[in-house]
Amino acid sequence: MLGKKRSHPSTSMMKTGIIDSKSQLLEQRSNQVMTLLQQQTDLIANADGLPTIRLDTDADLSVYNTPLLKKFSVDVNLIWSLAIALYEDTVKIWFRELVSPGLSSQLDVVQRQHASDPFACAFTYLSFGQRDLASEESKKNKDFQLAMYISHSEFKNVKDLVQEHINTLTAQGQWQAMSLFHKRCWYTVAGQLGYSDTDKFIVTERVSWQCTLGMYLWYGNRADETPSLARYNSAFDESVADIHHLKTTKYTASPDSSCLWYQLLQWWIGDASTAQIDTWPLDLVWLLNIYKPSSSIDSSYLLKWVEQLERMDQAELAIYAALFLPDAQQRVNNILRQCEWTDENKLLNVYHIPSKNVYLAKALHAHDEWDFVEEYKILLEGGLYEQAKMNLLCFVLPVYFKSDDASIEKCLSYTKAYPQGHDELIQHIQKTLTYLLNNDKNAETSQLLIEKLKQVPSKYRVRHTEELFKNLIEAILY
Repeated sequence: MLGKKRSHPSTSMMKTGIIDSKSQLLEQRSNQVMTLLQQQTDLIANADGLPTIRLDTDADLSVYNTPLLKKFSVDVNLIWSLAIALYEDTVKIWFRELVSPGLSSQLDVVQRQHASDPFACAFTYLSFGQRDLASEESKKNKDFQLAMYISHSEFKNVKDLVQEHINTLTAQGQWQAMSLFHKRCWYTVAGQLGYSDTDKFIVTERVSWQCTLGMYLWYGNRADETPSLARYNSAFDESVADIHHLKTTKYTASPDSSCLWYQLLQWWIGDASTAQIDTWPLDLVWLLNIYKPSSSIDSSYLLKWVEQLERMDQAELAIYAALFLPDAQQRVNNILRQCEWTDENKLLNVYHIPSKNVYLAKALHAHDEWDFVEEYKILLEGGLYEQAKMNLLCFVLPVYFKSDDASIEKCLSYTKAYPQGHDELIQHIQKTLTYLLNNDKNAETSQLLIEKLKQVPSKYRVRHTEELFKNLIEAILY
């Protein structure tokens, strides 16, 4: 069945090339996302309802990072690439690559401003997550133990050992002789990134907020821990009544909370309340609900994706997407009822939408168009006999019965279309209509037909049917 398209306000407006281009790009992306999603999901047919939809065990979020995505903004590409890194548990690598373009210029600045401190470059490497370079720089400056701990810190839990070594160096009097950046290197590997009361400085002071965040990811957690921003977020907790903590808060670079990738990172491994999900790419929000099902994304955001597909005249994809909604049945039925889909075979045999739902939706669409006869035919075709009966009694016959032979014959044809033997009431109406066309009437038969019409069950006695039965009785009598 070919469905008709709803008119959209935008079709009557003069649009610029920029708007057209953006809309076209969004439509291409939406179609691409749904195509890829269908390749990574299975639909399991259910005899009595909508299919069960399941994500493949080897589903891969990275497939959505396509060349088409590069046509979107830098912010969109960054949040998408981070989502993939978080899904694949490679967020530390992602962060190192994020900040790496600024390393060269930062090294130039540090070498000019701190030329007298031989460990300034080692600390800079650490602040950019470059452990190998920091380790080599430490070797150049003859601190082989620091170099060793830096190298091992990525895969082994050395924080406690490093802190013990710092205590030993302090007890031996060697710590006091170390340079500022030398100490900052040791504290970093120990995971101590805030204020040091012993040395009166903040380890991450004057480090950019992106690199500071990276340092808490790289060094703030144990090597065997799941990456978390708990310690990073605690650094900004102004409710802690401690002078040292307050100094950490004051001198730690504050993040840009409007940054999309920062919001996603917090949502995933930190403080979810930071996220302004309505500013994120809608396709990503939709897929996070599927690929990270433990997440708490409000269903209103999920519905927006389905609605976007509908606005783009991608009704069949909207139906597929609606299968993931908490209340899938209601939304799927609503989309079906619009009849903007074009491939009924796909709905029935690929999407495994029950035929009852499809026929009922088509019938309701005809009803919305006030085409009651078409509604009746569809309900009969779909085997929905009870609904067809109600349609016949409440709409078709009341509309077309006018007591003249032509209307009686038309109504008789509608009753004959109903499967014979399926319903006693319709058979009686059919008998009554046949009697009205017969010139050989008698009082006894008329009385029997009238009595039967008066005995119609109450559930069929609504305003339109009452009027129909009244008109039938009057026709018999006169």
